[in-house]
Amino acid sequence: MRLPTRIPTIVGILLTIIIVGVVAFVGNQMLTPSKASGAQEPVNVHTANVTDVTFTLSWLTGSPATGTLLVSATNKNDEIYYDERDITGKLGTYITHSVTIRDALPNTQYSIKILSNSIQYINDGKPYTIQTAPALTLNSNGLSPAYGTIMEPDGKTPIEGSLVYLTINGGQELSALTKSSGLWLIPLNQVRSNDLNQYLPITNRITETIIARYNDLTTTATTDTLNDSPVPEMTLGKTYDFRHQQANVGIANQQLAQNTAPTALGAVLGQSITKTFSITLTQPAQGAALTSPIPLIAGTGIPNKYVGISLGIINPQSGSAKVDEDGLWSFTPQKPLNPGNQSVTILSTDINGKPIAITHSFEIFKGGTQVLGDATPSATIEPTDTPTPQPTEESTSTLSGQAPPNTGYELPTILLLIMGLGLFVGGTIAVARVDIHS
Repeated sequence: MRLPTRIPTIVGILLTIIIVGVVAFVGNQMLTPSKASGAQEPVNVHTANVTDVTFTLSWLTGSPATGTLLVSATNKNDEIYYDERDITGKLGTYITHSVTIRDALPNTQYSIKILSNSIQYINDGKPYTIQTAPALTLNSNGLSPAYGTIMEPDGKTPIEGSLVYLTINGGQELSALTKSSGLWLIPLNQVRSNDLNQYLPITNRITETIIARYNDLTTTATTDTLNDSPVPEMTLGKTYDFRHQQANVGIANQQLAQNTAPTALGAVLGQSITKTFSITLTQPAQGAALTSPIPLIAGTGIPNKYVGISLGIINPQSGSAKVDEDGLWSFTPQKPLNPGNQSVTILSTDINGKPIAITHSFEIFKGGTQVLGDATPSATIEPTDTPTPQPTEESTSTLSGQAPPNTGYELPTILLLIMGLGLFVGGTIAVARVDIHS
């Protein structure tokens, strides 16, 4: 008995469509992040450090992954921004991620997609959104920086790359990453209210909440503005309350840095003379108005120790300078600063290893000539031979405007199209041959 060999044309076409659909569905599943890739999915996404021109988005992943942002706004196409540790454009893999945008516009809403291992992630079906703050005049009466150290659960090993979030009561959330020493530093001189419309009113003592995260460990602390320079050492997994410690009431930044190191200079007229050293920032002075866009940054410190410098509000420059034998140090930025409000923060350690941070705000006039130093030379710092400033890991130049990376794989898609087309053509030919032979 001979079986029928003729397949109706419509049936052949339907079979071809079904096969193509199945293949396409399987390919789509291959290209879609599965639950197995959940370790790269962003969690604990935070927005912090929002000003009129900057904001920071940070998150964690369950396993090390690359992390970048695609940022867009009205009349602004997608631009890619890198993690603060990927300043060269070479992507590293981390479990904590922090990306800062420094060329934003005031009162502008930005749409953001997170790229984790080149896979796009959004928030409940929609991109993350951030609204920048209105522009404000420079705040010259701000708080001194808050800083401290985060340690591993063993209490002995510092953690590099821990995310630290600080919120002042009534104020905005601020964030930072810890360095290899476990040290974190958050400037507070321009902190805003939680609605971002004004600078936070300063009172004698304001409560602060600090949260540090790394991997699946968290530590929290409650302190205040009289006990945050420095915040006592914190160990991941523990909870602290530092408000009841003795506070340095009424001591300004410069006085906080008066941890002196005596050095014998010999006998003069039969008397022993001792020279003391302290950590100070003498140039530029707080509130100074400068004509040079390449100002001299200078001060004093503990001989042979290094001073870390972060200079500028938009596209900040970072570096370091070694304190010479006379207790003097100086630093000159490689690139000119933009006219307008600027700030500089220095960080060093006293003779006991205690970190000391000082921040000064100043202004650069438009049309200033590019000379080294202030418009008027200062008599407090004499020119000294200092080593070339060493680049540090705190450099925060922003890379933007580069083409975004591919978020999928082209080869499987091409193969699917070829397979689908082949099946369709093959099915049509087979049906035609059956019709002919019948």
